[in-house]
Amino acid sequence: MAVKSGPTKPLSQWPHNRPVHPQAMENDNRALRLAFCQVELALHRLVFGCLSSVQRWESYRQEHKKLKKLNIKSDLMYYPLDEPADILIQRLLKHLRDEPAARGALEQAAIQADSVFDGNLAIPRGLRVACLLAELDADAVSLIVAVLADQRLDLPDAIMQTLLGGVTSEQRCKIKAQLEAILKVRQLLVRYRPDVSSKQAIMWQRLIFAICRDVRVVLVLLAFAVEQMRGLVYQSDLQQCRKAAHCAMHVFAPMAHQLGLGQIKWELEDLAFRHLQPEVYADIARKLDDRRVNRERYLEKIREALADALAKAGITAHVYGRPKHIYSIWSKMQKKRLSFEQLFDVHALRIEVETVSACYAALSVVHDLFTPIEREYDDYIARPKPNGYQSLHTAVQAWEGKVVEIQIRTHRMHAFAEFGVAAHWRYKSGQAGYHPMQESIESIRREWDKADQIGGKPGEQTIATELDVSHVYVFTPDGDLLELPAQATVLDFAYKIHTQIGHRCRGALINGNIAPLKSRLQQGDQVRVLTQKNAQPSRVWGRAQSGFLHSASARAKVRNYFARQDHHNRRERGRLLTERLLRHLKVNASRRETLVRQLGFADENQLFEAVGSGKMALETITVAARKQQSNEKPAGQHVDQQPAEPTEDVAIEQASLCIESRQIDGLKATIARCCNPKPGEPVMAFLSQSQGYKLHRPDCPNLNHLVRQYPERILAVQWPKADPKKN
Repeated sequence: MAVKSGPTKPLSQWPHNRPVHPQAMENDNRALRLAFCQVELALHRLVFGCLSSVQRWESYRQEHKKLKKLNIKSDLMYYPLDEPADILIQRLLKHLRDEPAARGALEQAAIQADSVFDGNLAIPRGLRVACLLAELDADAVSLIVAVLADQRLDLPDAIMQTLLGGVTSEQRCKIKAQLEAILKVRQLLVRYRPDVSSKQAIMWQRLIFAICRDVRVVLVLLAFAVEQMRGLVYQSDLQQCRKAAHCAMHVFAPMAHQLGLGQIKWELEDLAFRHLQPEVYADIARKLDDRRVNRERYLEKIREALADALAKAGITAHVYGRPKHIYSIWSKMQKKRLSFEQLFDVHALRIEVETVSACYAALSVVHDLFTPIEREYDDYIARPKPNGYQSLHTAVQAWEGKVVEIQIRTHRMHAFAEFGVAAHWRYKSGQAGYHPMQESIESIRREWDKADQIGGKPGEQTIATELDVSHVYVFTPDGDLLELPAQATVLDFAYKIHTQIGHRCRGALINGNIAPLKSRLQQGDQVRVLTQKNAQPSRVWGRAQSGFLHSASARAKVRNYFARQDHHNRRERGRLLTERLLRHLKVNASRRETLVRQLGFADENQLFEAVGSGKMALETITVAARKQQSNEKPAGQHVDQQPAEPTEDVAIEQASLCIESRQIDGLKATIARCCNPKPGEPVMAFLSQSQGYKLHRPDCPNLNHLVRQYPERILAVQWPKADPKKN
């Protein structure tokens, strides 16, 4: 039978959110007892899976009675999962007492959600999620979205039936957009695998942030994750259970941490840890319970001593024991390689004061009373964490040689530590035009980008901005996520996978549909690249204005491909020209190496590249080869300055040459028939592929065409001057 519980106290009435006079020890004792009460609750949850449904509700009832007796809450809205809808609805309506229009829409949505409730507690109820968000002081839109996001509802019908007149058109648009984002995230989470790497888990976080765009949607998703983990004991499918726990631990808990939502983060981690490593969880819970009584007595003595010392120093403070969460204990054991017995911060206290200056004054009192451990001191007030967390952390060696970890913070810092960005609603809700979520998320996004640039681990403590459109996250056919720049195309995706796949890409399947190369990718698309074996890229792809590639790195890959291809072509052309020349000059293989070194090249390939690109003139090679041959001739032997007429074509790049007997420096040259230049007239030489040099008039139409097509084969020459010795 369901246990009915009254509405919870607003956060403003919680004892740890208001200053407590040092004389008010009763509240301190209650807070301290609560810290150890949570250990008992962990043990209750540990054996939860072995209980019948009646026993489960009795266990919940006992837990709730303990919390109510102390008048302090340990978790956000921890009530029986089958709490009647009328109680949940009344709690929600009370939260919206000042918004009659939203109250009407919310009530209609809640009634409809209750009408489709099938009793399956393994599926989170939208009403309970809305109540959890109400404790975070969420706005009316978020509450309505939470109710309508119940998986049992048909969202289009629900929107039509509940939002026709209850809210403004602006709110209606926001609700629809947020519901669409939640639906898309749920559809994508079907692809989540419990064996994803830590890098892929970070990609999942970024994908969800990018889809949500609005941090309030993220809060709704986190609240649903909490409710799903609370009801996981009813999940009979062990594979689904492990998948949900893994997703909560590696995706949703880090997201809660990035938003500063400590309460949600800790609960997700503990519940997920219980299902992922039940034996380790049980061992730590048992050890905590075994030492509970002695630890409680010891901490109470330390707490009283600190409270008295602070009171004597004139500092108004609230000192209480803070609960340690099982996953947090295990993580610290792994990080510091300590056993449970060596882990000192199982003994943990917290001091809340009014002002920042009081924090440092309280720190001085603590260090005067007990011996501080220097390496355990951290000032997160002067240097807040990226998610906005602020506090003073210290560890001291107290009585009996035991180490106690102490946190010192203001009441406001505590609210932000527990509820993160949601705490902005409480402190800034009265300021018109203020959008704390956007400000917080955008600042953290800048930190994330910085972490990427310096090679850090993005996503550990930072998140994507609320309005971030700088990246798009898409799936490979294997289910892995890739990060691409916004407006990335199918071709960008192909080059991201592998350069050769990009070169051979001819299209893609986006979510099973054929798409051209220019198709823009959307968040969460699944892309399969279509390739051809012998396909090659196009030079057009490397142009930014063409629209084929948005990524500069991908365009660079295309340009590099053609640069290498052009380099090969230049070297091949240079090889053909150089080898023809060397054969004509009768330079054998043994002389080639010497000639290459004389010309200043390390090998023949460098020489070929220089000739093919025009950096080395063939006449320079000719002069060097003749000089080499001249040095090798015996003394007194005549060296023929006029080599025999060549049988092959050779290109020479030189500003001007003389022509004698229709030869260009010993190489074949013929007069072009199209313009038939006469000796003494200005001429230009063109190197043909089979007939050597062709001499043209500068105004020859054919020459103008050749200049445009083959500028590297054009040579400016002149007829030789008359030799006076022949006259």
